[in-house]
Amino acid sequence: MSPRLRRRSASAGSSRISLDAVRQGRAPSSSLRRAASRFAFALLAVAASGVSVQGIASAQERGAKNVRSDLSLGGSATQPQVTERISLIADLDDDDADDRPDGEGAFVSPAARVDLVTLDARFTGATLSPTRGREHARLVANGKLFGWGERLPPGVQLQGLSPGRTVLVARWPNGRETGISVDVHGVTMRDGQRRPVDMASQRASLQRTPPARVDLDDVDQVIDDPDVLRVVLRSPEGTPLGPITVESVSAEGAPLDTTADLRLLRTSCGPEASSELACVATAPLRFVVDDVDRRHPLIAARSIKAEVGGAIVVRDAKGKKLQAIRVAGPRRTEAGPIGRYRLAIRPIVMRLSPGGAPSVGGTDAGAIAALRQELAVASGIWGQCGISFGPLSQMDVKVVNPPPPYLVALGDDVGLPASGGEVRLRVEGKPLSFSTKKGWSTRQAALELARVAEKAGLKAAISENARISSGAAPSVDVALRRADGQLATAELVSSSDPTMSVSVGAVDLSDGLQHFGDTDSVAGTIEERTLVKSVDDGDPRTIEVIVVPFFGGGGRIGESFIGSDGSSMRNVVIIDRAGVRARRTSLTLAHELGHVILDEPGHPDDYGIDTPTLLMDSDASDGSPFGPRRLTVDDCVRAVRQSGPGSRIPLLTEWKLSPLKYPTR
Repeated sequence: MSPRLRRRSASAGSSRISLDAVRQGRAPSSSLRRAASRFAFALLAVAASGVSVQGIASAQERGAKNVRSDLSLGGSATQPQVTERISLIADLDDDDADDRPDGEGAFVSPAARVDLVTLDARFTGATLSPTRGREHARLVANGKLFGWGERLPPGVQLQGLSPGRTVLVARWPNGRETGISVDVHGVTMRDGQRRPVDMASQRASLQRTPPARVDLDDVDQVIDDPDVLRVVLRSPEGTPLGPITVESVSAEGAPLDTTADLRLLRTSCGPEASSELACVATAPLRFVVDDVDRRHPLIAARSIKAEVGGAIVVRDAKGKKLQAIRVAGPRRTEAGPIGRYRLAIRPIVMRLSPGGAPSVGGTDAGAIAALRQELAVASGIWGQCGISFGPLSQMDVKVVNPPPPYLVALGDDVGLPASGGEVRLRVEGKPLSFSTKKGWSTRQAALELARVAEKAGLKAAISENARISSGAAPSVDVALRRADGQLATAELVSSSDPTMSVSVGAVDLSDGLQHFGDTDSVAGTIEERTLVKSVDDGDPRTIEVIVVPFFGGGGRIGESFIGSDGSSMRNVVIIDRAGVRARRTSLTLAHELGHVILDEPGHPDDYGIDTPTLLMDSDASDGSPFGPRRLTVDDCVRAVRQSGPGSRIPLLTEWKLSPLKYPTR
C-alpha cells in the first residue's frame, strides 16, 4: 500500500467517526458536509486502486504487529530494550529414560536436567515475564515448574520446549528492567523416507544394509535404507547453531566414536513449521557395529560406530550436548518397534587335555581374552536386532578340563530294544552291574542302571536324546557322579545283551571332536554329548558356547544344537579355534548363535536365493562390508518370537534402557 492511500484510509476512518457523531446530533452540519466529501473521495480512490477497505484495515493491523514486534526487541516506552541473549535447545530427548520427552513432564528429574540452562545469580529476586513466544520455553526450579512473573529463587533454570524465539522482560525490585531474547533451537532427526523420528520414544538402529552411494548434495533425497538418520537443526532466522559433531557412547556411557566436519545444508522445515525458522540437515548417517563398515570409502564420511543400549549424541562446536537418541533394535517391523534384549551366555574354553593348554589363546588369560573378543563381535552383529550379550568384561569365561568317561549311553546307534543280558561296568574302580530283560526300551534299561548306581552310593542323571533318522527309538544317556557331585570315571567291562548297545562316552580332543553327520545331527555323537553334558548348567534359557581345538575330519569350524530338535542337548554352540580365527570373514560364532536364537537349523540359501551378505548364509566368507554380516527385519522379528520373553524357552529377556551419564567434553 502506498503512503498516499494509507493517509486516505486514515482520513476515511476519522470521517466515519464524525458522520456517526452527526447522526447522534453531536456535530454541526458543516462538519457533516466536509466529512462526507472526504469520505466519498477516499472511497473513489480505493475503488480505483482495487483495494477494499477491509484490506486496508488488515494491512494496518499487520503493520502494527510488525512495529510491536520490532519494539519488543529494540525497546519502547513500555518495554525495555533487549540487552541479553540466551540460547536454548528444545528439550525433546529422553535423558531420564522414561520414554517421554524431557520437556513434557510436570517434573524434570535430575537426569533430565542436562539440557537446561541455569540463570545467572544476578537474576535472583527478579521476575521474568514473556512478551512474546512463551510457548517456546519454561522456568524450572528444583525440577518443578516455576511460574512466569514470580520472584526467581537461586538456581532457577530455563528449559526449551519448541523451536522459536521467546522475548522476556526481567524486572528487579529496585525497578530496573531489561529485555532478554531467548533463542530456542530444535535438534531433531528424520529417517531415509524424510519421516520425523521422535528422539524420546523411538530409537536409532544399527545398520542392516551394505554400503550404498547417496547424493550428499541432495539433503531432501529419499533413501531406501531403514536405519539411516539425518540430524535436522531448526533455529530462529539469523541465529544458527553453527557446526555440530555427532558422537556415540556405549551402554555404560563411555565414548565410542565421533564424526566431525558434518556439512549442514539448507532444507525445508516442514509444512507446519513457523516461517521464522531456518532449517539445515546433515547427510544420512549410518550407525555401524565395527571398523569394517565404518571405514569403507563409500560411507566413511557419514558412518559412526555404535552399540545397543548406548546413544547417539549431537554436540555443538564447543562439545556441549544438544540432544541424544538411544540405540536399540529396528524402529519399524511387522511386530512393532524392537527394543533392547539380553541374551544369557555361558562361555567355556576346553583344554586340550587335563591340565593342558587351552584350545585358543595359548594361556588361560589369552583364552579368556580371545573368547571375549569373539563374543564382542557376535554381540555387535546381533545388535542389529537389538540383542546384546551384556557387559563382556563381566562375563565369566571358564577354562575347563575335558571330562572323564562318565556317560553311559544305551542304544547309542539305532535305539533297539533289549533282548536280555547282563551289563558289567567299573565305576571309580568298583564293579557295577545290572541286567536287562527282553523287550525293555532304552529308557527302562537306563532306569535300572540308575537304580543300581544310586544303591551303590552314586548319583545318576538320565537324559533322553532325540531319535535319529535311522533309529528305531531314542538313545538314552546316564551321567554318573560321585556322592560329592564330581563326575565319576566309568569303564565298560562287558555286555551280553545282543541287541541293545551299551557304550561309555569319552572325550579325546587330541584327534579333534567327532561331530555329527546328517543322520545323527539331532542327537549328536556320543563324544559331543559327553562333552556338552559335562558342562551343562541344566537351564535351557542360557546358551553354552564351547570352544574346542578342532573338529575331527576337517571341514567344520562350528556347529549348534537348537531347542526345536527335542534333544537332551539344546541351545549349545561349539566352535573351534579356526572358527575364532575366521572372526571377520565368516563370523562363525554369530552365525551359529543365529541357529539357536532363530530356532532354525537351515540356511536361507538352502531353500531360497543365495544372498552372501546375510549372516545366516551357509557358505559365504568375505571380510568386507559385503560379507555375511547382515540380519533382515524378518530375522529380528523371528528372533523375538522364537526366543523372546513370550516364547516356549525364553532365551531373550527384555532389557530396559536406563539413564546415561554423558561424558563431558
